[in-house]
Amino acid sequence: MSRFMVSMSSRLAIRRSDLEGEDGFQTAEAIGIAAVGLIVLAAIVVVLEALGVDVIEWFRSSFGVPES
Repeated sequence: MSRFMVSMSSRLAIRRSDLEGEDGFQTAEAIGIAAVGLIVLAAIVVVLEALGVDVIEWFRSSFGVPES
């Protein structure tokens, strides 16, 4: 084999060993956690929109703040 082919085959062997690691899993895990966080945030916003008026009225009545 020529020197070039030996060099290329050793580089490819290193690349194959890099693919066997779990580096991509950490990225996928981070994306999954971010997606779950966004879903939870959207659920909180929906609940606050549905109950927001009631909660504000409860605070106002509790603290004696007149309605505007």
